[in-house]
Amino acid sequence: MSRFRIRAILILAFGGFLMVSTRLFYLQVVRGEHYRDYVENVRVETKWTEAGRGAIRAAGGELLAYDEPGFHIAIVPNALPDWPLVCKPVLKLYELRRRERIAAVRDVTVVVKDRAAGGGYEVSFGLAATFLRLAGTELVESEEQGTAMVVVPRRAAAVLEAVAALVKAPATELLKEFFEGLALVGRGWRRLGEPCVVARDVGFLAAAEIETNPDRYPGFVVAASARRNYPYESLACHALGYVQRVSAAELERWRESYNGSEAKRFLPDDLIGRTGIERAFDFDLRPARGVQTLEVDAARRTQRVLEDVPAEHGADLYLSLDREVQSAAEAAIEGHIGAAIVMEAASGRILAMASSPRYNPNDLPRKPPDPNDKTAPLLNRAIQGQYPLGSAFKLIEAIGALEDNKAPASIECTGAYLGHLCENHSVPMHVDLENALKRSCNVYFYRTANEFLGINGVVKWAERFGLGQRTGVSLPHERPGFLPTPAWKLKKYGEPWYAGETCNVAIGQYPLEVTPLQVCRFVAAIANGGRLVRPRLVDKLVGADGRPRTPEEDPSETLRLTPAKLDRIHKVMRSVCHELGGTARKAFGRSEAHGDFAQEQGYEVAGKTSTAERGGARGNIGWFVGFAPCSSPRIAFTVMIEHEEQRIHGADVAAPLARRILERLPERYLEGVPGRELRERFRERLARRESGT
Repeated sequence: MSRFRIRAILILAFGGFLMVSTRLFYLQVVRGEHYRDYVENVRVETKWTEAGRGAIRAAGGELLAYDEPGFHIAIVPNALPDWPLVCKPVLKLYELRRRERIAAVRDVTVVVKDRAAGGGYEVSFGLAATFLRLAGTELVESEEQGTAMVVVPRRAAAVLEAVAALVKAPATELLKEFFEGLALVGRGWRRLGEPCVVARDVGFLAAAEIETNPDRYPGFVVAASARRNYPYESLACHALGYVQRVSAAELERWRESYNGSEAKRFLPDDLIGRTGIERAFDFDLRPARGVQTLEVDAARRTQRVLEDVPAEHGADLYLSLDREVQSAAEAAIEGHIGAAIVMEAASGRILAMASSPRYNPNDLPRKPPDPNDKTAPLLNRAIQGQYPLGSAFKLIEAIGALEDNKAPASIECTGAYLGHLCENHSVPMHVDLENALKRSCNVYFYRTANEFLGINGVVKWAERFGLGQRTGVSLPHERPGFLPTPAWKLKKYGEPWYAGETCNVAIGQYPLEVTPLQVCRFVAAIANGGRLVRPRLVDKLVGADGRPRTPEEDPSETLRLTPAKLDRIHKVMRSVCHELGGTARKAFGRSEAHGDFAQEQGYEVAGKTSTAERGGARGNIGWFVGFAPCSSPRIAFTVMIEHEEQRIHGADVAAPLARRILERLPERYLEGVPGRELRERFRERLARRESGT
């Protein structure tokens, strides 16, 4: 290599070294103080951004549930004064346990004691956990407990007390919330720089004071929050459900992703649907969380936004529930224990689903129901209550006997059969199928089930009408009811089936059990010509993009019923309500309490009364089921009332309540039905009577 080239390389190398040295001198000496200050006072934070949970609306657009914006106060652990003294004993306890592989943290206890010497607070932190240890070649579980004592220093305690005074809460309560939140840091579910909520739903003035004075309240920040609001309070509470804070087990399951969505994963203090629509459509209602990466100074003021992924609002749900019909159903059964359902017979759209007693979901976070309350207000009796059906089951048996050509033309009722009684009419009497349904003759159906159709035939038709199985309505925790069979009894008790048990099933008594929604569904099938529809509560979902979508529906099942035979059932059900001797004639005919329903409303009703015995000291169950109008069925309905008195009957209790609901049915569900002017005049009189004018 020539001497010239060597000299050129040396000059270039020396020049490069000189440039780097000059730059380092500038950064470290000339600008050193600036960058030291930057490192000490500026840091990068990740901040989650939130959007609202989707709203739930009635069919008419009325808001039934929505998010109301609010504020939480939170502590950023590593921004507290003297934070290592506060946090590290707790985190050290977790670190010791983590070395031995925590399998599960079972319990965290926090006890805030009296003021310690020096003006701070003394806190006892307890941890109970399950650990995995290597024993030979196997991992074995063991359970241990650990405790840490923490003294909150005076400076941190002073700030804490100032915030407690602002939010009007005891400082000890805020401390307890903080250490429970710190436990999530120890478990790896939250970072040390992420806020721990210590006061929820605080007022605007308190939030503004903390937000605008970060130097006065170091370590405390304001977090936007959303409180779920139910503006109609207890209206449709069982169908809507309610939300609660996510549990530790749910955090463990969904902290990485929720049903495959990382943006919808759960963080501490998130809300989750517990029951009803809130639970069934929780994923759709839940917003997708956004994220901001911020550069902040020592006072946590934002200097630069490094990244901003916007949050996405949850989908809005439009229900099939009609607010007017729902209100009428709830008002009808108010003061009773029971349920009422109104459904479009052709489509399965549920217009009303009422369960009584009710609760106010707005109160649940701070006022949970009494677990010893025997009326069980949280129970949705429409889908979770399982009851013997009584005589309404005769409708299924009658249709099955007709379709299988096994219905006796007439039988003589002497008032008893195989020791089972019939007390619903005078005896002896010859009754055919129509009179047996109209007068609710038990003996006719005892004999039909035992001598003509057989228990297997009865069970076959009950299954075809959907009994003993869930309806598929889009609500969680639906129960299937129970349909007893000879095979079930043989398997469970090792005993044969007896004719007396067939008698019990034939008239819908125990051990047969149904839910009110199952009953409304099979009555709708009778009304619509034999299609077993799937009950539907959600009409559509509207996402953040504004595009509506309809939930997938199961196709209806066609039962292939003979129209002429089904017409016989329709006529009998009409006679139950509108002819002398009909068991619901008292409720729908003229009386001292009310006028004739058909004359006031311009149409007739088809129905069946039903009374079921529960045995022992428990009272009867009263039912009234049916559809309207009789000539052109639009809606199916079911009213079920539990009663403490043994001798109540569906005709006396449930049928009058069903009439009250039908009298308040909006005209939009009766388009083309004669008698509109009659109904309008009746509603005017009803409105004056109810307003006291």
